[in-house]
Amino acid sequence: MRKPLKTIMLLLLLMLYGAPVSCLAAEIILVVNPGSTLTGITWRAAERIFLSKKTEWSQGEHIHVVVNNNPEVYASFCREILKKTPQQYLLYRKKMLFNGSGIPPLVMNSDQEVKAFVAATKDAIGFIRKDSLDPSVKQLVIR
Repeated sequence: MRKPLKTIMLLLLLMLYGAPVSCLAAEIILVVNPGSTLTGITWRAAERIFLSKKTEWSQGEHIHVVVNNNPEVYASFCREILKKTPQQYLLYRKKMLFNGSGIPPLVMNSDQEVKAFVAATKDAIGFIRKDSLDPSVKQLVIR
């Protein structure tokens, strides 16, 4: 009786850890201004933007980064996009500010605040829950 239980538990664990990243990342999306010509971005480029390692779009415009400080959204974003814990990303941002090595992102407290900023700022990028998407912003597909 014990052997089948171990087998079932092992299969369940394999199914959970083997789930495709796209399924896990479906709740959080990147958004840009609806007037942006961008339609997609690579995972690496998104990571570089939010780590302040990429500060300009390809046309030379300054990227205005906004971070959604909603704890659930922020934690999912850190894990899915940056592959960091929320604490690691916060520490990184504080270190960057202390060293003067980059411009910290703007911090908003909700999907609505992020959408309002991105909608009003031509070269902005932020992240929200997928179910908060509306025509005020445009989803940036991660490839």
